[in-house]
Amino acid sequence: MSRFQTAKHLFAPLTANCRDFNERWLATADPVDPESVSGRWEGEWISHKTGHRGPLRSVILAVASDRWRARFHAGYSRVFRACYATDLIASRIERGRYQFKGSSDLGWIAGGVYEYDGEATSGSLVCRYRSRMDYGEFRLKRVKAPA
Repeated sequence: MSRFQTAKHLFAPLTANCRDFNERWLATADPVDPESVSGRWEGEWISHKTGHRGPLRSVILAVASDRWRARFHAGYSRVFRACYATDLIASRIERGRYQFKGSSDLGWIAGGVYEYDGEATSGSLVCRYRSRMDYGEFRLKRVKAPA
Protein backbone atom coordinates (compact mmCIF):
# COMPACT_ATOMS: atom_id res chain seq x y z
CA MET A 1 0.00 0.00 0.00
CA SER A 2 1.47 3.38 -0.98
CA ARG A 3 1.85 6.22 1.53
CA PHE A 4 -0.98 8.08 -0.19
CA GLN A 5 -3.30 5.08 0.06
CA THR A 6 -2.38 4.56 3.72
CA ALA A 7 -3.04 8.22 4.54
CA LYS A 8 -6.31 8.18 2.59
CA HIS A 9 -7.44 5.06 4.46
CA LEU A 10 -6.49 6.58 7.82
CA PHE A 11 -8.40 9.82 7.22
CA ALA A 12 -11.56 8.20 5.84
CA PRO A 13 -13.05 7.79 9.34
CA LEU A 14 -12.87 11.56 9.87
CA THR A 15 -15.79 11.86 7.48
CA ALA A 16 -17.89 9.28 9.36
CA ASN A 17 -20.91 10.34 11.40
CA CYS A 18 -21.47 7.82 14.19
CA ARG A 19 -24.41 9.55 15.88
CA ASP A 20 -26.98 7.33 14.16
CA PHE A 21 -25.07 4.20 15.15
CA ASN A 22 -24.76 5.28 18.79
CA GLU A 23 -28.50 6.04 19.01
CA ARG A 24 -29.39 2.63 17.55
CA TRP A 25 -26.89 0.86 19.82
CA LEU A 26 -28.53 2.35 22.90
CA ALA A 27 -32.08 1.67 21.65
CA THR A 28 -31.57 -1.96 20.57
CA ALA A 29 -33.12 -4.61 22.82
CA ASP A 30 -32.36 -8.32 22.99
CA PRO A 31 -34.24 -10.35 20.36
CA VAL A 32 -37.37 -12.30 21.30
CA ASP A 33 -36.35 -15.25 19.08
CA PRO A 34 -33.29 -16.99 20.59
CA GLU A 35 -32.07 -18.03 17.11
CA SER A 36 -32.24 -14.50 15.72
CA VAL A 37 -29.15 -12.55 14.74
CA SER A 38 -30.92 -9.27 15.44
CA GLY A 39 -29.33 -7.29 18.22
CA ARG A 40 -26.05 -5.89 19.48
CA TRP A 41 -22.66 -7.42 18.63
CA GLU A 42 -19.13 -6.61 19.76
CA GLY A 43 -15.66 -7.79 18.86
CA GLU A 44 -12.87 -6.77 16.51
CA TRP A 45 -11.90 -6.26 12.89
CA ILE A 46 -8.61 -7.71 11.71
CA SER A 47 -6.81 -6.75 8.49
CA HIS A 48 -5.03 -9.78 7.07
CA LYS A 49 -3.22 -7.51 4.62
CA THR A 50 -1.69 -5.03 7.08
CA GLY A 51 -2.00 -6.77 10.45
CA HIS A 52 -3.93 -3.81 11.85
CA ARG A 53 -6.90 -4.51 14.10
CA GLY A 54 -9.35 -2.61 16.22
CA PRO A 55 -12.60 -2.69 18.16
CA LEU A 56 -15.83 -3.30 16.28
CA ARG A 57 -19.46 -3.02 17.29
CA SER A 58 -22.50 -3.83 15.20
CA VAL A 59 -26.26 -3.54 15.39
CA ILE A 60 -28.00 -6.09 13.18
CA LEU A 61 -31.68 -6.12 12.34
CA ALA A 62 -33.36 -8.94 10.38
CA VAL A 63 -35.59 -6.91 8.03
CA ALA A 64 -36.84 -9.97 6.11
CA SER A 65 -36.32 -13.73 6.28
CA ASP A 66 -33.39 -13.41 3.87
CA ARG A 67 -32.10 -9.86 4.50
CA TRP A 68 -30.31 -8.20 7.41
CA ARG A 69 -29.44 -4.54 7.89
CA ALA A 70 -26.04 -4.34 9.61
CA ARG A 71 -24.65 -1.14 11.06
CA PHE A 72 -20.98 -1.06 12.04
CA HIS A 73 -18.84 1.14 14.29
CA ALA A 74 -15.11 0.42 13.89
CA GLY A 75 -12.22 1.96 15.81
CA TYR A 76 -8.71 2.48 14.48
CA SER A 77 -5.58 3.64 16.35
CA ARG A 78 -7.60 4.53 19.46
CA VAL A 79 -8.58 7.84 17.83
CA PHE A 80 -10.31 7.26 14.52
CA ARG A 81 -13.71 5.68 13.92
CA ALA A 82 -15.80 4.66 10.95
CA CYS A 83 -19.54 4.08 10.95
CA TYR A 84 -21.56 2.70 8.06
CA ALA A 85 -24.49 0.44 7.25
CA THR A 86 -24.94 -2.32 4.71
CA ASP A 87 -27.55 -4.87 3.68
CA LEU A 88 -26.63 -8.54 3.87
CA ILE A 89 -28.40 -11.38 2.07
CA ALA A 90 -28.77 -14.30 4.47
CA SER A 91 -29.71 -17.94 4.10
CA ARG A 92 -30.37 -20.42 6.87
CA ILE A 93 -28.01 -23.41 6.67
CA GLU A 94 -29.58 -25.30 9.55
CA ARG A 95 -31.45 -24.45 12.70
CA GLY A 96 -29.78 -21.40 14.26
CA ARG A 97 -26.95 -21.22 11.69
CA TYR A 98 -26.77 -18.80 8.76
CA GLN A 99 -24.57 -17.80 5.84
CA PHE A 100 -24.62 -14.26 4.49
CA LYS A 101 -23.05 -12.04 1.86
CA GLY A 102 -23.27 -8.46 0.72
CA SER A 103 -21.37 -5.41 -0.42
CA SER A 104 -21.21 -1.70 0.22
CA ASP A 105 -19.48 1.24 -1.42
CA LEU A 106 -17.74 3.16 1.35
CA GLY A 107 -16.48 5.78 -1.07
CA TRP A 108 -13.18 6.36 -2.76
CA ILE A 109 -11.40 7.67 0.33
CA ALA A 110 -12.25 4.54 2.37
CA GLY A 111 -11.28 2.02 -0.31
CA GLY A 112 -14.37 1.84 -2.52
CA VAL A 113 -16.52 -1.27 -2.66
CA TYR A 114 -16.22 -3.82 0.12
CA GLU A 115 -17.51 -7.37 -0.39
CA TYR A 116 -18.63 -9.41 2.63
CA ASP A 117 -19.40 -13.06 3.29
CA GLY A 118 -19.61 -15.04 6.47
CA GLU A 119 -21.42 -17.26 8.93
CA ALA A 120 -23.46 -16.49 12.03
CA THR A 121 -25.27 -18.17 14.89
CA SER A 122 -27.28 -16.45 17.60
CA GLY A 123 -24.07 -15.99 19.62
CA SER A 124 -21.17 -15.51 17.19
CA LEU A 125 -20.53 -13.98 13.79
CA VAL A 126 -17.49 -14.19 11.51
CA CYS A 127 -17.44 -12.04 8.40
CA ARG A 128 -14.71 -11.93 5.77
CA TYR A 129 -14.26 -8.65 3.90
CA ARG A 130 -12.34 -7.65 0.80
CA SER A 131 -11.80 -4.37 -1.04
CA ARG A 132 -9.24 -3.15 -3.54
CA MET A 133 -7.11 -1.87 -0.64
CA ASP A 134 -7.66 -4.39 2.15
CA TYR A 135 -9.00 -7.78 3.21
CA GLY A 136 -9.62 -9.40 6.56
CA GLU A 137 -12.26 -10.47 9.07
CA PHE A 138 -14.81 -9.22 11.54
CA ARG A 139 -15.15 -11.44 14.64
CA LEU A 140 -18.17 -10.61 16.77
CA LYS A 141 -20.00 -12.00 19.79
CA ARG A 142 -23.53 -11.25 20.98
CA VAL A 143 -23.83 -8.49 23.58
CA LYS A 144 -26.77 -8.33 25.95
CA ALA A 145 -28.69 -5.07 26.05
CA PRO A 146 -28.58 -3.28 29.41
CA ALA A 147 -31.54 -4.05 31.69
